[in-house]
Amino acid sequence: MESKTLEALKIVLPLVKNFTGVDCQLSLCDREMTLATWPASGFKMPAAVPGVPLDRNIPAHNTMLTVMETGKQDVSILPKEVLGIPVKGIVTPVHEGGVVVGCVTCAYSLERDIKITSSIEELGNELSSSMQGVEKIDEGAGKLVEQLDNIRDITRQVEEVVKKASRMVDTIRSNASKSNILALNASIEAARSGDAGRGFTVVASEMGKLAQVSGNSAKEISESLGGITDSVNKVKDAVDKVSVTATQQAEETARVSDSLVNITKFAGEVSEYVKTK
Repeated sequence: MESKTLEALKIVLPLVKNFTGVDCQLSLCDREMTLATWPASGFKMPAAVPGVPLDRNIPAHNTMLTVMETGKQDVSILPKEVLGIPVKGIVTPVHEGGVVVGCVTCAYSLERDIKITSSIEELGNELSSSMQGVEKIDEGAGKLVEQLDNIRDITRQVEEVVKKASRMVDTIRSNASKSNILALNASIEAARSGDAGRGFTVVASEMGKLAQVSGNSAKEISESLGGITDSVNKVKDAVDKVSVTATQQAEETARVSDSLVNITKFAGEVSEYVKTK
């Protein structure tokens, strides 16, 4: 007696094949022979020939007969060496009235899936390599921030030293001014003393010269310290700007690193999905 289910599948299976858009070969069998075959364009399953009785000695036929006997689906993969391309085959029993009346075989190429998996794995490797590079950049940015902080500390120390030196110069300038006044007063008193104060006049004159030299030197040192202070301030401003940029770079690099981690994880998940599909 003919099976209504198998007759219906003869109509439905070619429609399903067209709807999926997948290059696959579908075959419909009853318990004795292959009833119909809808071939793939990229490969051909030689055992699925309509009207040819199923032979237990043919591996593909044996698989279909076993599926119909056990009522359990079979999934297997033919390596590239068999048909020129790797093929995945699925044999599904067809039930009618609680009895297995036949089976449907579906064979489709794994070549595209393998290429996708390979591409995804290469992408994952590239992302991993990029992530390592980003991590090094992130590490370098972090070290740069630390070095800039050290430079900032050094400039503060230099600034403190300059301030101390400036205070010392102010003291020298003040003493030089006082010494100059004392020398002037001493010269006046020596002049009043006449011949007796001549020696003291020479000393007072030398004292005045020394005070003047000290004052001039203090002025030059003060100007130099002022220049150093200006330079230190410029260094501080430059360091502050670079520090802000380095901090922002470190933050952005950390974000990129996190994104690469997620992308790498996603690529791995997709690769595993394609492998198990």
